[in-house]
Formats: sequence, structure tokens, C-alpha cells
Amino acid sequence: MQSNRRPTAKRKPPRSGVVVLELILATPAFLIIMLAIVQISLIYVATEQTAYASRYAAKIASETPAGAINTLNTGALKSSVDNVLDVAGLPQGSCRVILEHNVNSVVEVTVADPVVAVPNCDCDPPVSSLPFVLGAAVDESVRTTVCVPLDGNVPDFLSSLGFSIQDYVVEQSTTYLYEL
Repeated sequence: MQSNRRPTAKRKPPRSGVVVLELILATPAFLIIMLAIVQISLIYVATEQTAYASRYAAKIASETPAGAINTLNTGALKSSVDNVLDVAGLPQGSCRVILEHNVNSVVEVTVADPVVAVPNCDCDPPVSSLPFVLGAAVDESVRTTVCVPLDGNVPDFLSSLGFSIQDYVVEQSTTYLYEL
């Protein structure tokens, strides 16, 4: 007589405890990676907004009459830049705005607002001279440098892990031809 019994497979022990243990061990690494991605994204946004504010400041300077361009360091240019940065989500604004130009001058003129940099705002204009553009109707140009501290403008998610961004300053420069 034949038996209709099938051979039984060996049962594997349940893995539910191992799965929970793997989840507990993997969660901190996953959270750190996610916070790092968010942190890098916020720094990128701050850099792009600083670049836009620098372009905006250069546009203002390139359209300012030659007699009034040196008066932009009295707060008009910095307040305009700070308004742009505030709308962009950087509430602390800039720590320094530097304007360089060679309008109606043989030598380059540099005006900074504030004149002396505030502490923790290590920001200087580029060391290269303003460009001479061949074929342009005028060879006068303006360059603005906007400096934005990350402290207070970007949350510091990874500081408890030893990766603090609060001592860093984002610096962007833009050069335009003088238009008037």
C-alpha cells in the first residue's frame, strides 16, 4: 500500500526578534543620513539666495548715477540686500556688503557696509581686479560681494554630532558692467 503522506519541510524559527533588532540598529544611521541631506539642502538654498542677493546688489549699483554710487555704503545697498534675503527665508540677513567700482575713476574704489567687518564675518572681496571688457562701449564696471553667516539663518541639525556649521559664512560676488 502506498502512503499519501508528503515529506514535511523543516520549520524555520521565527525572525521577528531579529527584524526588530535590525530596525533598532539601522534607525540612528538612517536619521543621521536624512538630517545630513536636509542640512546640505538648506546650505545650498542659502548659497543660491546669497548669489541672487549679490546679483541684485550689482544691478542696483550698475544703475546708480555716477555721482551717487559712493553713497551706496550708507546703508541703502545693504538694506536692499537684507530685504531680499529676508524674503528668501534668511532672517538674519547679510553681515557685510562690499561694493567695488571704477566708475569715473582710474583706480578701483571699494566701499563696504559696515566698513569694519563684524566679528565672525570673515569676508573680503575677490583679490582680482575688475575686468576690462573688450568691445564694450564703456569699460567701467561694478562688483558686489555679499556675505551671509549661516548662524541664525540655517538650522544646525548636526551640531550634537560634532558637525557644526555655525562658524561658516557664505560669500558670493557678482560683476556687472556699469550701465549709465
